[in-house]
Amino acid sequence: MSVYPDDRAIQALKRYDQAEVYVSETVVRTVYIDGSRISNVETKVDSGMMFRMTDGGRTGKSSVSLNSEGAVQDCLDMAESVLSRSPEAKSLNGYAIPASPRIPAPDVWDRRVEDASAEDLRELARQVIDNCRVDIPRAQIRVSCTESRTVNGNGVDVGHRSTLVYGHFTSMARLEHPGEGMETYHGTGLDLDPVAIAESLSRKAEAAAGCREYKGSEKLSMILPPSELGDMLLSAVGSAVNGENRKYGRSRWAGSLGEKVASDSLTVVDDPSVRAPLSCVYDDEGTPAERKPVIEGGVLKGFLNDTFCGGSTGNGMRRSSVEPQGAYDRTPTIKPLNLVVKPGSMPLDRIIENTDSGILVEKFAWPEADELTGRFGLNVRCGYVVRKGEVVGTVNNALLMGNMLDAVANIEMIGNDPVQTGVVTTPTMSFSGTELVGN
Repeated sequence: MSVYPDDRAIQALKRYDQAEVYVSETVVRTVYIDGSRISNVETKVDSGMMFRMTDGGRTGKSSVSLNSEGAVQDCLDMAESVLSRSPEAKSLNGYAIPASPRIPAPDVWDRRVEDASAEDLRELARQVIDNCRVDIPRAQIRVSCTESRTVNGNGVDVGHRSTLVYGHFTSMARLEHPGEGMETYHGTGLDLDPVAIAESLSRKAEAAAGCREYKGSEKLSMILPPSELGDMLLSAVGSAVNGENRKYGRSRWAGSLGEKVASDSLTVVDDPSVRAPLSCVYDDEGTPAERKPVIEGGVLKGFLNDTFCGGSTGNGMRRSSVEPQGAYDRTPTIKPLNLVVKPGSMPLDRIIENTDSGILVEKFAWPEADELTGRFGLNVRCGYVVRKGEVVGTVNNALLMGNMLDAVANIEMIGNDPVQTGVVTTPTMSFSGTELVGN
């Protein structure tokens, strides 16, 4: 790998009880769509470093963009200045120590992304536009290549390189009234299918345009496809197993290790060995990553930690599954690398057939539960009402309320259609105990 810390930063590691330097370089190419037209294609190069240290109970850190001759020394000086003004802490955990890898290197580098030209991105955008039956108000396709290196005073010296492809697309149909659609793509390879994306954008917007406002209120089952469920699980379950939330008593599952927290049918692992945007051999602190059981048969098996919490599980990350730039500017935080829900055996049509009263959510305004409590009250932009195993109507402007941490304990059915999006791989799932409220 070509990215490596400057000698001045390497020498500075020796001056402190604990010290670490992290450098990254990212090349990003983005094509933008505005009003169903390609508006711009741009290329950016982003490189920088963070230096952080502990000494005598004090901590310091600083980050800079490496765009000038004096940037490295500026970073070291600023970190020293922060250290000198930092209050003393009673105890501080050390940084990562050298260790052998625990998994084979995942396939997270796609040469097609590295070689993608501006015209290649234009062609992908053209195919989305040409195959979409409705308007595309705004969209972007972003590809990037990132190389990084972590070196610390304990002897850690590990590198990582990966590619990231992110697509975000919106659509608008104007039939009886406007209807919105949205599609996203997160991955490490140039595998997004522009024709399939265009078809989905068209179908979702047309379905939303045909929605009727929901009236009344009722208790029913919630059926979530991977596109909506992934973020719901990440915000609720991902936060509940976050070691920092456990450390400070913010996790509802803080004292539940080894106890049942979910349905018997739910098994979740954090698996960085497969193709996913944050999969890696070592995390961004230099701790080996590995496949970790999180929930097994409904029983909580483990929490995710970084070095700040101690007992790091290799989940201290600076990189993002969405935004490739600025990794060097982020202090490591705990992130799942790839939460994988064990799929079931039911196709979506069978789930619908076995639902007495429910709603299949095509699109929330924003699919997210409260990170600490798990509660949610989300606007349904497009949902299919299910009665006695059949879809009987399409509704919008309804509030779906519940609690995601309760929902995983009340799973009715799990689909056989897992989809990897960002740092979550999940199939369609059905949950009881939610309430739909209209105007």
